[in-house]
Amino acid sequence: MQEKRDAVARRKVLLAAGAAFLPGGSPDMKGAPRETEESAGRPPIPPNPDLANLYPVIDWIAAENAPNLSFLSNRWQKLEEWKEAARPVFRELLRYSPPAAPLKAEVVSREKRAGFTIEAVRISATDAYQIPGWVLVPENAKKPCPGILALHDHGGCFVWGHEKLISDPHEPATLTEFRNYYYGRPYAELLARKGYVVLVIDAFYFGSRRLRVEEIDVATAPGQYREQLKQLAAIPKSTGPWFDAVNGLCGNYEHLMAKSIFATGATWPGILSWDDRRSLDYLCSRPDVDRERIGCLGLSLGGLRTDFVVASDPRVKVACVTGWMTEFRAQLRNDFRSHTWMLYIPGLYSSMDLPDAVGLMAPNPLLVQQCSLDHLYSLEGMRGAVDKLHRIYAKAGAAEHFHSRFYDVPHSFRPQMQEDAFAWIEKWIG
Repeated sequence: MQEKRDAVARRKVLLAAGAAFLPGGSPDMKGAPRETEESAGRPPIPPNPDLANLYPVIDWIAAENAPNLSFLSNRWQKLEEWKEAARPVFRELLRYSPPAAPLKAEVVSREKRAGFTIEAVRISATDAYQIPGWVLVPENAKKPCPGILALHDHGGCFVWGHEKLISDPHEPATLTEFRNYYYGRPYAELLARKGYVVLVIDAFYFGSRRLRVEEIDVATAPGQYREQLKQLAAIPKSTGPWFDAVNGLCGNYEHLMAKSIFATGATWPGILSWDDRRSLDYLCSRPDVDRERIGCLGLSLGGLRTDFVVASDPRVKVACVTGWMTEFRAQLRNDFRSHTWMLYIPGLYSSMDLPDAVGLMAPNPLLVQQCSLDHLYSLEGMRGAVDKLHRIYAKAGAAEHFHSRFYDVPHSFRPQMQEDAFAWIEKWIG
């Protein structure tokens, strides 16, 4: 009976994870239906905007705030001049640049695996926290090796962070099912066996850094969560239903966390991006890593984190963004309904759309992988974004350094997509 309940819970986790994000529109759309997307595997387009009568006002605001710092503007002819102007704006809008502690890392443990060793480390960050990381060091590779920052997803699954990309022989079945659905395999391990030093961290609010909802006092918690918290307390820990309940509560608390972060003057993307760049500091400082050969990749929130890293830090020499590339205005009609609070950078759109910001990666090589059956974005939003990036790279004189591909799969980073990403990375820094 317990196994049956756990299996049901695992299915619920995967369904919730698949709904953790969704589709968009084009820069010139008003309130009219968008292009037909009722292809196999895609849901019908909602006939009406989510914000009903207020959508035209929101869309008008977006039109009035059209990005004024795009490299595609006639104002800019020289790539480096644009980057010198645009990158500081992007970093300022992240609103998070705390004093950094002296860079160091404590090695907590080492584990020998077939073809590589895992070092669990704690990277110095600020006076308030350290960043837990896991470094996969290849065996018998010529040092220094190229380095990879592998960024985990959101997926509605908060109890795990790095574990989504690195396996454990004793991991619960729920985690294995989650990874198998979205990835098919622990791809960080494959990269290590290919000769890369791979760093995976637990992002803020995930894994070892998640909100401990099981420690929240039920009596004084916000009223709408008390029943859920009571139910959680009655579930045996580390079972499928317990993981499901914790993930649900962490998801529900996202809005309170976002309000709190904004109230401090920071942004959630700012925290994520600063921690990822701090991790990059550590990766580049390792004697077994060639700091001139650094790559970054990720799915979903990991793809968005990659977007933020390449927009804010020129040290990444090659990147692969999977499952998070669209035009922001395209999201307004029906597609912010299922997205996380972790993506919003107030004020960014009036300066740069997402592909404009990611264009700061140019001329360094960038691969964007889109899932044509991804319900998190509209096809036109995804197509518009990659078209803009193609034009940015062409204007920069580096058209061959940008590549995009659509896969007939739902939101995921399946093995064939991984192989394409690995080949892209190897082409430039391998």
